[in-house]
Amino acid sequence: MRDHADRDVVLVTLDSCRYDTAVQAVTPNLDRLGPLLQAETSGTFTLPAHVAFFSGMTPRPLDGEHDLAGQQYRSIWRSTAARPSTAATAVPFTGPMLMDHYSRSGFKVIGAGGVTFFDPKEPGNWLPSLFDTFYYFGRTNATAADTRVRYREESLTLAHPEILADDARAAKRFFLFINCPSTHIPYTTPNTRLTNRTRALLERLYRLHDSKQVTPDAFAPDEVASLHSMQVRALEWADQQLGILFDRLADREPLVVLCADHGEEFGDDGRYGHGHPHPSVTTVPLWSGILRQEQP
Repeated sequence: MRDHADRDVVLVTLDSCRYDTAVQAVTPNLDRLGPLLQAETSGTFTLPAHVAFFSGMTPRPLDGEHDLAGQQYRSIWRSTAARPSTAATAVPFTGPMLMDHYSRSGFKVIGAGGVTFFDPKEPGNWLPSLFDTFYYFGRTNATAADTRVRYREESLTLAHPEILADDARAAKRFFLFINCPSTHIPYTTPNTRLTNRTRALLERLYRLHDSKQVTPDAFAPDEVASLHSMQVRALEWADQQLGILFDRLADREPLVVLCADHGEEFGDDGRYGHGHPHPSVTTVPLWSGILRQEQP
């Protein structure tokens, strides 16, 4: 059986995606990887979550194990430099970061981001420097709410699957990371266009995100349902775009791990947004598997 350490890699993070969003969404392309798992993330917002992931500590399955070609693993990656373990690991590695490990092993290390923590023009953002090549498609930092509640397409990372797939395919071996912001507020994609009603809801939601205050009953149940359905449709758009990426990479049979970095609160215990250690934030969806070409 082929050693998983020799496989190309695709690691995708669905920014802010709730576990119950993934349960409700129709995701035929993600389902190619294997069953949806409920998992626990180490971070409550983008930066700490990705630092953990890049150290090999991707979300821990709570209701199953990673199934790779019929083999069961408790974790995909684990740095033996951090803490020795006897748990079954698909790719043990030495050193502090996955990207360094794969680069030293002869892989081209490619990254792409869409939320502002990945904007390489911001002097405090060091995550892009971990990659040989990094693409940033998102907006630059802005604080005015009227610039945040907007329709998005080209600024979404997965609007460019051909660019990412072609760069990966040009390498003898590749490690491809993609941060997907479609499931991050404002949840707008070609599947989730703005209306006057949803624009007003999102403007209110942004204010609650910013305040970090407990605000019970800030939205009526039907308003919460509308916001949540936008995230569901945003995930379904991401699944559609991942299908394009998967079709271009399937003949390489890469190892694919796809998870949320954290979840999102839609009024859970009176809070909205993330950055809080609430189960709706720390419980995330997870898929993993070996990507295969679909049979005709």
